[in-house]
Amino acid sequence: MPNGFRRFTINQLAAAALLIALSAGAPSRSETIEEREYARAQALIKEGHRDRASVILLKLYRLHPQNTALLVELGQTYLNDTTEMAGGQIKAEQCFRKAIKLDPEYGKAYYHMSEWANAQCKYDLAIEMATKALSVRKPDVQAYMERAATYSHQHKDKQALADLDKFIALGKGGRKAIERRANILENLKLYERALADYRTMQKLHFDDGTAFQEARCLEKLNKTDEAIACLTNLLKHNDDDDAAYEARGNLLFKGGRVKEAITDYSKAIELLPSATLYEQRAQAYEKMGRKDLASKDRKQAERF
Repeated sequence: MPNGFRRFTINQLAAAALLIALSAGAPSRSETIEEREYARAQALIKEGHRDRASVILLKLYRLHPQNTALLVELGQTYLNDTTEMAGGQIKAEQCFRKAIKLDPEYGKAYYHMSEWANAQCKYDLAIEMATKALSVRKPDVQAYMERAATYSHQHKDKQALADLDKFIALGKGGRKAIERRANILENLKLYERALADYRTMQKLHFDDGTAFQEARCLEKLNKTDEAIACLTNLLKHNDDDDAAYEARGNLLFKGGRVKEAITDYSKAIELLPSATLYEQRAQAYEKMGRKDLASKDRKQAERF
């Protein structure tokens, strides 16, 4: 092996990243060539250049053919490399299966094999691999998220919810897991719980789309005034959101506040006119007894 190269023990490549970080504050320690190459691969992955990263990781893997962690990481670059298309999927599967053979107790290999299976719509295999990832001596709890996704594909919302509950209870949730659970809760018509999750998400980071979901749950719970207030708050963050004006207009109309609804429909039309908006405003005008204005709006709608 060329001078300056240091071989990693099996599954210890992740430690190299830490050593690299430590070496930045410790000039006395010289970085190995392999560590520099590994760090470069990680930077390329973050930048979205997985094809270039895979070239580096493949070279490192050939130097360390027993390193399961490195093999799985190589498979990940193939799995997520859109330039590779079908060829990348084949290479990814080969990497994950080989990693499982090298270390049958390495949960991360099963987890990514489950991810691969989901991408291929092989849902039974995805569940099998995710379940294995959670039962081995070195489990990967991310498999709860992947198995929940598989159950969702199969329209098994209760099983998906159970997995997401376990994952979030571990403190691993984050916004993505909470949002996925909230969507499933909505599917199950558990609107109170879904609403609580959407509100948790908003506390983490306000998002327009989540505000719509929050308002939808409030409407399902017959809390129309709260739903209107939710959309009003959204418009304080973004007063150019035509969809929010339309949604609030619909709620106002439903609640009998016709004049206010017309104001919202008019603002939405000003921002982004559509046949639907003109028709909605026409209905509101009719409710007010203004058939002349309703007729005018319907003629506008016909032009789309």
